[in-house]
Amino acid sequence: MEGLKDIFRNEAREILECLEPDIIKLEEESDPEVINRIFRSVHTIKGSSGMAGMNEISQFTHKLENLMENVRSGKLGISDKLIDILLKSIDWIKLSIFGNDSGVDLSEEKERLLYSIDTYRESENEINDQEEPAGNVRLLRRDEETESDDEKLYKFIRLNAKFKPEIFENGIDPLSIIEDFTSIQNTLVQFRVDIDKLPDFDELDPEKCYLTWEITIKTSESKQKIKDIFLFVKDDNEIILQDVTPEHKLHPSLEDQRIGEILLKNHIISEDELHDALEDQDKKNEKILEIIVKKGYASLTDAHYALEQQNKIKKKFESSTLRVATEKLDVLMNLLGEIVIGQSSISRVAEDIGGEAGRKVKNALYGLDRTTRVFQEQIMGIRMVPIGPSFEQFKRFVRDTSREYGKDIRLDIEGAETELDKTVIEKIGDPLKHMIRNSIDHGIENPEERAKLGKQSQGVICLKAYHQEGSVYIEVVDDGRGINKEKIRRKAFNMGFIKPNEEISDDKLLSLMFMPGFSTAEKIGELSGRGVGMDVVKTNIEALRGTIKVFTNMGEGTRLIIKLPLTLAIIDGMLVRVGTNKYVIPLLSIIESIQPKKNTVKTIEGKGETIFVRGEYISLLRLNNLFNIKSDFKNPWDCLVVVVESNGTSLGIVVDELIGQQQIVLKSLDSDLTKNRAISGASLLGDGTVSLIIDIHGLVSELAA
Repeated sequence: MEGLKDIFRNEAREILECLEPDIIKLEEESDPEVINRIFRSVHTIKGSSGMAGMNEISQFTHKLENLMENVRSGKLGISDKLIDILLKSIDWIKLSIFGNDSGVDLSEEKERLLYSIDTYRESENEINDQEEPAGNVRLLRRDEETESDDEKLYKFIRLNAKFKPEIFENGIDPLSIIEDFTSIQNTLVQFRVDIDKLPDFDELDPEKCYLTWEITIKTSESKQKIKDIFLFVKDDNEIILQDVTPEHKLHPSLEDQRIGEILLKNHIISEDELHDALEDQDKKNEKILEIIVKKGYASLTDAHYALEQQNKIKKKFESSTLRVATEKLDVLMNLLGEIVIGQSSISRVAEDIGGEAGRKVKNALYGLDRTTRVFQEQIMGIRMVPIGPSFEQFKRFVRDTSREYGKDIRLDIEGAETELDKTVIEKIGDPLKHMIRNSIDHGIENPEERAKLGKQSQGVICLKAYHQEGSVYIEVVDDGRGINKEKIRRKAFNMGFIKPNEEISDDKLLSLMFMPGFSTAEKIGELSGRGVGMDVVKTNIEALRGTIKVFTNMGEGTRLIIKLPLTLAIIDGMLVRVGTNKYVIPLLSIIESIQPKKNTVKTIEGKGETIFVRGEYISLLRLNNLFNIKSDFKNPWDCLVVVVESNGTSLGIVVDELIGQQQIVLKSLDSDLTKNRAISGASLLGDGTVSLIIDIHGLVSELAA
C-alpha cells in the first residue's frame, strides 16, 4: 500500500501543477476544454486516491467532481465564488496528500469546503430555475448543441477492455473505470467478464489484473464523454469502443463509416459496395473492413492502407509518452560526460600516432565526435521541458496577493513554449516569486492612483521567456510606477556603498538593489520592505550561472532580465593556463581577450592594477596571486588578459596562455575541499588532469568583499 501511495503522490503532484493554472484560466474565460480538463483531473485524483487507500481525499474529490459535472452540463454557472471554492479545495487536497505544516485544521477546513460546495449548488440551482442560463453557461453547452441529430439518438456502444497486468502499479483501479462506464446515463444491455486468463490459486498474483470485460450499453451520451472515461488508460491498455448500433437495427456504426469513407474517398470501393457491406454487417458480428475484404471489394493492401490513414488521424490527437525519473536522466548525463572525457583522452593519444594508422584513427574519432554531439543534444533535449507550466503557477499567486492588497493585477505570459533544463526550471521558481512579489507591492499602483495617472485600473505583470545567443532569457515586466533612482542613490550613500557626488552608471546604481539589506520601502509590509528578497534573487540566479539586469522608467514600469544557461550539466568554456595549472572560464561570461600594451596598464590608488580598455579602466586580477601559484611571466603586457563581466562589473583576468574553447563536463566539489566562491566546480580533462572552473560572479563578489 505504501508503494501505491508513492505512485499516487507522484501522479497527483503532476496533476495539481496543471490543475491550479486551469482554474485561474477558467476565471478569465469560460472555455469548455478547460472545464473538461479540470473535471478529468479531479476525476483522476478521486480514483487514484481511492486505490491508494486515501479514502478521505477520494470522498472529498467525489463531491468536487459532482460540482464540476454540473458546471460541464451547464446546470451551474461560473463565478468568483466558484473559483474560490475550487482553489481552496486544491489547497486542502495538497495539504492532505503532501503533509500539513501550515497549522490548518484539515477536518474543519474540509467541513467548511463541503458546506460551500453544497450551498453554491443550491444557490445556483435557484437562479437556473428562475431564468435562462447566462452567457457563459450557454457557451458550456456549445459542444452538445453542435452534435448531429444522429448523435443525439440512442446508440449501442460495446466496450472490450483488456488492461495490462501491471495496471495496479500505476495507482489505477480497472473496476472503478468499468463502474464509471456502466453508470453514465444508459441502459445496460450486456455485461460479460472473461476469466480464461485467471491462473490457478497457488499461481495467482494479487497485484496483477487477469480479467477482461465485454460490455454493451444503450446511451444517448456523446461519444467524447464516453471516451473521456478511458482517457488515462487508453494508451497503455487495450481499450476498444465500438458503436454497434447496426447490430441492434438502428443506424450504421459511426466508427465503421469512417473506414468506409476512407476507402470511398480514395476510389477503392464504390458507394454501392459500401452500402452492400453495411447491410451485410447487420447479419454478422464482423467489422466492416473484414466484410469488404471478404467480398473482394478491397485487397488486403487496400485494407492496410485504410487502417494506416485512420491511425494517422488518431495520432494527430494522441501522443505516446514515457515517464522517466529525473535521477535516471542525471545518470545518463554523467555517463555522457565520461564518454566525452574518454573521447578527449583518445584524441590526445591519436595526435601522437603518425602515418596511415594515425589518419584512420583521427577519421574514426571525427565520426565518433559527431555522433557523441548528437547523443548529447538528444539527452539534453529529454531534460528540456517547456517553462509555461511553471509560469502558469504564478497566476494563483498574483490573483491572491493583488486582492489582499486591494489591487487589480493581471499576469500575462509570453513564450510559454520556451524550453529549459528541468533542473534550472525547478530552481528559478523562488527568484521569480520574489520579483513578482516586488512588482505587486512596490511597482504597480492601486487602481485610484493609476486612474489619476491616466493608466488602466488593471495593472499588468508580464512573464516572458525566449532563446537568444545560446541562452535562455526570462523577463519580469510591470507597467507600474518604476524605480526612483534618486532614492536608490540616497540609500546607497547612507549604507556606504557610494561616495558623495560619485559618478555611477544607471546599471551600477540599479545593481545595488541586490545588496543584502538594501531596501527603499518606507514601511514594512507582509510581502516586502525588510531588505530581504532581491539579494536572495541575485544569489540564486548566480548559483545557476546566470545574470540579472534591471531597466526602469519612472511612471512607466520596470523590466528585470534574467539570462540563464540552457543546462547546468555541460558548458562551453575557455581553457586557460597559468604556470602548470589549467583553469576553465565559462564562455558566456567572456567579453573579449586581449594582449595589453604597456602604456594601458596603470596602478590606481584604491583600485590596484587596472587596464584601459575601450575608454574605461577595469581592474586586473592575476590568477597566480589569487591561487598562490607560479606564473611564467611577471608583467601583464607579456601575458594575455581575458575580459569578463558580471552584473555590470567588468574584470580583466591575467593568464599565461589561452589553450582553446571546448565543452566542459561539470563536476561539483565538496565544500570541505574549498569554500572559495571563485570556484564553481571542476572538470576532468582528456589528459587525466583536473581543471578548476572559475565562477565569475563569485570571483567578483570575492574581490568586493
